[in-house]
Amino acid sequence: MDLFGKLRSTALQQNMSGEFPSWLLTEVMAIADDPERYADKAHVVAELITQISNYDPYAGAGCFDTSVGAETIRSTIRQLVA
Repeated sequence: MDLFGKLRSTALQQNMSGEFPSWLLTEVMAIADDPERYADKAHVVAELITQISNYDPYAGAGCFDTSVGAETIRSTIRQLVA
């Protein structure tokens, strides 16, 4: 599976688990559907995949929590579309 396919499957899996917000899923799918546009930012796409994998709506609640919240993911998306 290529990087953009992995982005798609990771986001869909997190959304189906009921925790990943649909409004973020829409933005992520737009990136996954346009690999030519984002191919030169593959390292940021890989970071986004990791962040989505670690998504938690309660991110930051624990002391040494490695989870990622919606705003962090949104910031990474902004890096990609800028």
